[in-house]
Amino acid sequence: MGISSFLFGNPLKTESIESERLSKVKALAVFSSDAVSSVTYATEEILLALGALLAASYAMPVAGVIAALIFVVSISYWQTIGAYPNGGGAFAVAHENLGEFFGLIAAAALMIDYTLTVAVSLSAGAQAIVSAFPGFGNWSVTLCISALLFITICNLRGAQDSASLLSSLTYVFIILMFMMIIGGIFTDPEPVIESLPTVNIDVNYVVILLLLRSFASGCSALTGIETIAGGVTVFKKPQSRNAQITLLIMASILGSLFIGITFIAHKFNICISPNETAISQIAHKVFGNGFLYYATQIMTACILMLAANSAFTGFPRLASILAQKKYIPTRFANLGDRLAFSNGIIMLALVATLLIWMFNGDCHSLIPLYSLGVFISFTLSQAGIVRRFFRLRGKNWIIKAFISTIGAITTFITLLIIVESKFIHGAWIVVILIPLLFTMFKKINRRYSETNTELDLKKGGLGILLKSKSELMPKVVVPVSRIHKGTLAALRFAMSLSDDVVAVVVNVDQQEVDRLKLAWRSMNFSVPLTILRSPYRSVITPFLDFLAEQDARAPEKGKAIVVMPSFVPGEIWQNVLHNQTATIMKTALLYKNRASEQTRVIVEIPYQMKM
Repeated sequence: MGISSFLFGNPLKTESIESERLSKVKALAVFSSDAVSSVTYATEEILLALGALLAASYAMPVAGVIAALIFVVSISYWQTIGAYPNGGGAFAVAHENLGEFFGLIAAAALMIDYTLTVAVSLSAGAQAIVSAFPGFGNWSVTLCISALLFITICNLRGAQDSASLLSSLTYVFIILMFMMIIGGIFTDPEPVIESLPTVNIDVNYVVILLLLRSFASGCSALTGIETIAGGVTVFKKPQSRNAQITLLIMASILGSLFIGITFIAHKFNICISPNETAISQIAHKVFGNGFLYYATQIMTACILMLAANSAFTGFPRLASILAQKKYIPTRFANLGDRLAFSNGIIMLALVATLLIWMFNGDCHSLIPLYSLGVFISFTLSQAGIVRRFFRLRGKNWIIKAFISTIGAITTFITLLIIVESKFIHGAWIVVILIPLLFTMFKKINRRYSETNTELDLKKGGLGILLKSKSELMPKVVVPVSRIHKGTLAALRFAMSLSDDVVAVVVNVDQQEVDRLKLAWRSMNFSVPLTILRSPYRSVITPFLDFLAEQDARAPEKGKAIVVMPSFVPGEIWQNVLHNQTATIMKTALLYKNRASEQTRVIVEIPYQMKM
């Protein structure tokens, strides 16, 4: 068994794709890990934004509004799944119904969101470990990147392998969270010497700003809701129905945990600490310092680290769709050996690693970047669904359009709040990145379009482009440096193409050239040898100048064909021992500015070394 097979598993046949589809039980674990895990830091972000005094009065109302928003967005996406049974991600919906511009904006926002999902989840998971085991305080980034490497390998192995791993961990985490909430309800808070004063707070401008900021921070609880709508195709049949049921179950669990954790945090007057997360403080008060506390912290870390798995489900599929439409390189559309979009998985892992390193694994620094992309995609997706209902109509279309309109308006208002309250705290980075990604998509798409146009046959058909060998009799140039088996093979092939063949050597070493001339005469070659002067010891420039002269000679024969000898070392590492002149020369020939539309034919004749 090779290293690749050990790490990633044996290749799977295309026919095996059906067996890689997920049941509702496994899909809930895969898709809900992102959304459900957000409850471990969403409440903490609300408390951090409000401060201890305002949290006592406003934490629960803010959480209630966010819970209502979870319900509205979930119902809207339930309709999206029904309308797009083959996968209704924000890009597909916006692109089809609102046009290319809004579709690409949604795609850019989603790609940023998926990447931040990985970085935020892993950073929060590392903080959970540090809360329980303070000795790991200096190892946060290492923990994040190690977990990221593990998750990447699991996803490269295929959907079933990652789903099997996630199923047990996700459900254990959910059970522990409900145990903690129920235990917190029946646990009396410890008496405090100085309780927070219960005073009437005037709702002034500063308070309103803090409330808006806490709402924007708490909206991180909604991240991950859209993932199911974009991953309908991975469900077992009936796909759309199973996806809708999974979405409603996930939303119910998410809303219940979020409200429950916020209530318990409010009950115990949890204050934000730089050394211990809010979940850790609650678990300490409910479970004490025993087994259940450490189990809660370990499972919190696991679910947060594995929450990144939902992004590894969504990002590669979005990249595949964009690649099929020629907005990013087409290699991202290809399935790997294990029926996973390997290129997208690897790209996501690399960018997420860079983010974790740049922000030093600090969850609180990454959160301000997080929600903006999410709510851009929410808004465009729901607006696209409304447009679709008005365009296609159908049964009960007015009611459906009304529901999605409420969703679009709600998420748009939330988006404005996030931009206002989080802009100077890091959201400006996303505001800059989205136009940059949009521009990149357009440039890549334009380049593919230009390539297709140039490769297409022009009027007149293929016949006029083909000539018989007797008509063609091309000019052939063979660059040589010394006589070896590869040189002989190249000359033999060149002479089979035409009688108009010339060998060329660039004089950068007079002794080598003299030896070559002597060997050439002794071999009695019929092919003439031309020696090019190079006072500045350049190989490429004199050769290109010579080719230009050959092109100008007998123009009816077209550009000269270059037949280039080369040799391939027996081992890959041995390439560093050689100067790669053939590769450099070929690159120069391919990318030199062309004076005409005619393409130069370059034929490389490799000689394979045995050792």
